[in-house]
Amino acid sequence: MKKLKYYLMLLAGAVLLACGPGNKQTNEEVSLSLAPSALVFEDQDASHKFVTVTTSADWTASVPDSWVVLSKTSGQGNGSFSVSVKDNDTGNGRSSVITVKAGSKSETVTVAQGEELAQLVPAPAAFDGTKRSNTAYQLLVYSFADSDGDGWGDIKGVTQHLDYLDKLGVTALWLSPIHPSDSYHGYDVTDYFGIHPKLGTMDDFKELLAKAHEKGIEIYLDYVLNHSGKGHAWFKDAIADASSPYRDYYFISANPASDYKNFPMLTGTSYSAGEWKTVTSGSPHIKVTKTTENVTNGTATWNLWTWQDGGEGKFVQFVDKGDGTYYLVMDISGKWGMLVRKYNNWNAGSKFGAKNGGNITEGQEVELVGDGADMWFTGNGRYKIELTNVSTQTLYYMGCFSDWMPDLNYGDVSKAQDNACFKDMAASADQWIRMGVDGLRLDAVKHICGGLNSYNHASNRTLLTKWYEHCNATYQEAGHNGNIFMVAEAWEGHSVEKTYYQALTSCFEFDYGYKVRDMLNGGNASGFVSAVSSYVSDHTAQRPDAITSFFLSNHDQNRFASEVNKNVAREKQAAAILLSGPGKPFLYQGEELGYWGKKDGGDEYVRTPIRWTRGGALASAALGGKVDSSMLTDDMSVAAEDAAEGSMLNVYKTWSRLRNTYPALALGKMSQASVSGSSIAAWYMTEGDQKLLVIHNVANARKVVQVSDSMAKPLAVLGTASSSGTSLTLG
Repeated sequence: MKKLKYYLMLLAGAVLLACGPGNKQTNEEVSLSLAPSALVFEDQDASHKFVTVTTSADWTASVPDSWVVLSKTSGQGNGSFSVSVKDNDTGNGRSSVITVKAGSKSETVTVAQGEELAQLVPAPAAFDGTKRSNTAYQLLVYSFADSDGDGWGDIKGVTQHLDYLDKLGVTALWLSPIHPSDSYHGYDVTDYFGIHPKLGTMDDFKELLAKAHEKGIEIYLDYVLNHSGKGHAWFKDAIADASSPYRDYYFISANPASDYKNFPMLTGTSYSAGEWKTVTSGSPHIKVTKTTENVTNGTATWNLWTWQDGGEGKFVQFVDKGDGTYYLVMDISGKWGMLVRKYNNWNAGSKFGAKNGGNITEGQEVELVGDGADMWFTGNGRYKIELTNVSTQTLYYMGCFSDWMPDLNYGDVSKAQDNACFKDMAASADQWIRMGVDGLRLDAVKHICGGLNSYNHASNRTLLTKWYEHCNATYQEAGHNGNIFMVAEAWEGHSVEKTYYQALTSCFEFDYGYKVRDMLNGGNASGFVSAVSSYVSDHTAQRPDAITSFFLSNHDQNRFASEVNKNVAREKQAAAILLSGPGKPFLYQGEELGYWGKKDGGDEYVRTPIRWTRGGALASAALGGKVDSSMLTDDMSVAAEDAAEGSMLNVYKTWSRLRNTYPALALGKMSQASVSGSSIAAWYMTEGDQKLLVIHNVANARKVVQVSDSMAKPLAVLGTASSSGTSLTLG
């Protein structure tokens, strides 16, 4: 039989002991506290020592061992009792625990005779340099680090700070979307094959890949399969021309209420009018030429909106020629912006601009599209502007999240691999995988086959299975061993989320973060270990190669620090819990520095830039001023926290180093440990012949627990921990 090596991590069995978070007491009718928490007697000791009871209720005291004598075993309200011991002739030290109960509350006092309470001093093994933590870091490229001083975070900024991430112990980076888009956050992609110019170049990205891989850090891209951006060339062409090959890449209809059921991908879901947005189909043409004709004063509803930088815009109405074409004559001096409107307003379906924007030249016929880009014309004199091909149609497209995020249509999901949109999306993923990308995070997967409120999980799983199989084949063809890492955002409760493992190897377990938050805020660990263990076992029941992805919070949620009321001790303990348990931990940018933030004023407030140095500049331009400067003080900078022993950053580094050092933490299986107490979360992490005991005290007070395992090899302590015999006191 294999012999297991035990360790205690106070917080755990190498002993990893992570001790009390110093929570504020919750509102309860009964309060109870004891002083002191430990009594020490000599072998022959006739003295009496006193325990003070502070409570608002009746109380009882008991002790399991007859060599400990209590002067009283009950009382009403505040009081005290004396403790004495019988002579110890055993030749060995001994200990016991007095338990005092008041209502539903209980507290303990350790009694030791012939031995001292020993402070546990961690002595972890030295890190051997092999990173095995399987820990990922969610990074917002636009607000992480600015390399060129323009205020935008960029890819080079990430590369320049790889040493920081390496010392943090992470083995992978999940990058926010890097593709071109019309928003700062990048989830409205306009080119899946490209890189947003604000973030850098393809060469910058290739450099990041190479240098990250040198440090044993993988790169995961955020991939948006549910929708593209409204500015994508596919969508513009699809709206402009009914015969466009891209028309079927989207859900487009003149009457979606009746046509909805004709889209195979929406089978099993229900129609929601609010998820269908209005757009005008058609492609008017405009041409500007020099003329000597008189300036016109048209009356048609079609009009030209024109403006100069810094000046107010004006509209000039076209003249209706009566043959379906229009024109106007006006004087132009300098550079003017231009848009065409069907009506004298900006209502949906009125605005037309160029497909790709930019300058237009005299005599050039420009094809316009609904909601197209600004055009610029520079002239000096009188010009005739002709408008032709003005036939348009009001259409609707599905955009469940926003009118600037049209949903993508993969057709019959059972044959998605043959669908043109799927093939183009897969080709874009192939490009990045062959370049060296190690994994993908898939956005909003439950909404792909359906909308915000009605979706078909079974169809989603069918589509995602085909997506994973395609990408994994490409990954292996590129020469990789093993499978590509792919994690999905299936933002659902565990009972639904776990079913997505039928399609993918990993999903984010949202219930985990809620569970940690509630445990720390409530000071009650009951059921935590069994819940977390069941998350993992439920996933592996779906597929043996499942990887459970745990996290505390992300870019779409209030930050975890805010969820625990900015209680620093709770934040630190949450970090230790995450890094001393099973699965694949994800850290969110700024979490390691104690950043807080709520979505109330906008998502930007939970997407805070990193302050690298005291007084240093921030990569905040993308956030439009929505930054909590009162939080980003010099003391919250990387430089300050790195130098401060016991800082949030150094807590993360410590526990990440332990996870990288001990295979039982990085790869181990979690199992319940027999350490009692409603405020105690205790578990073993076992891998091969290595077994660690993890104990967390989540109460707002010191706790004494009985531990049957050896406490001779403590690896880490968060807070204070002392032992006497089998008694362990966690402060």
